[in-house]
Amino acid sequence: MKAFLLAAGKGKRLLPLTKETPKPLVKVGGISLIERNLYNLKKANVLEVIINIHHLGEKIINLLGDGSKYGLKISYSIEGQLLGTGGGIQKSIHEFADPFIVLSSDIWTDFDFSGLKLKRNLLAHMVLVPNTSSNPEGDVSLINGFVKEKQPSEHYTFSGISIVSPKLFNYPNDRELGLWSEILKPASEKGLVSGELYKGKFENLNTIDDIERLDASLSAE
Repeated sequence: MKAFLLAAGKGKRLLPLTKETPKPLVKVGGISLIERNLYNLKKANVLEVIINIHHLGEKIINLLGDGSKYGLKISYSIEGQLLGTGGGIQKSIHEFADPFIVLSSDIWTDFDFSGLKLKRNLLAHMVLVPNTSSNPEGDVSLINGFVKEKQPSEHYTFSGISIVSPKLFNYPNDRELGLWSEILKPASEKGLVSGELYKGKFENLNTIDDIERLDASLSAE
């Protein structure tokens, strides 16, 4: 199994912390967010990881290297200009022949990635979480096991965790694309995107207060 980690963003909401440190390298509980996710992917028998980088990307390369210290093979897709969550994957889609995990590298969760499966007749499976104070309106709905455009009666937040088919990606490699808005949403309208609601530990760290709160909580355990 392969995985693609999204790590190219500028982390503007965490300024001034991210002026010198890319958000995936921010430490919580004594370990950087991206390293924690790499260890969890390894536990799920992921063998190869491709990471897209842009803002302070050399610092990510310097820390992670070729991935051997994590028991992984890591390669990098360097974006001269930001291509969005979907465009970044499209740029590296030639690396994938089979369904692969897509993961935002800066989330904190105890989700078991080994449980991610994609049914043969579908193009993607998305992991959703209950809405948080930073995203109270949610992103999408989950209806009978399928992800749909947000409905008034039921809506959840996309966690940044999914497993996708390379068949979804058939765009120019230099085009900026949103993963949900331009790639997953059209597939969901055709009933080709399943989903699940995860109620375990999950944190999308959008502010310095979020980081400090989680770090203090982990230190107290």
